[in-house]
Amino acid sequence: MNIRFLETFVWLAKLENFRLTAEKLHTTQAAVSSRIASLEEAFDVRLFDRNTRSATLTPAGRRMLAYAERIVRLDGEMRRDIDAASDAGLIRIGVIESIVHSWFPALMAQLRERYPRLDVE
Repeated sequence: MNIRFLETFVWLAKLENFRLTAEKLHTTQAAVSSRIASLEEAFDVRLFDRNTRSATLTPAGRRMLAYAERIVRLDGEMRRDIDAASDAGLIRIGVIESIVHSWFPALMAQLRERYPRLDVE
């Protein structure tokens, strides 16, 4: 199962419109339709009632929405946590005397601001 497909499902459930969902996700209506069709095939259930103007959740779609929202939220949390962990660590810097009192302190301030979990020696 593709997280992007679940994200598409969640947005379509919220917006109830293929065009708006495609715009929100910076993709095409055909891609949105294909992703939803893939989910419906994978779960062997119809997730939306469609007409020319909107897409509304079926009872099965409403049941699936809570799970999909949770999965999408956890995926985001996992990515943020892993990204944050990659900003941590230790670096040792050696500098010559001439820059210690010129531009180096400003560089160190920027480094500490951008990477607060980074230890510098």
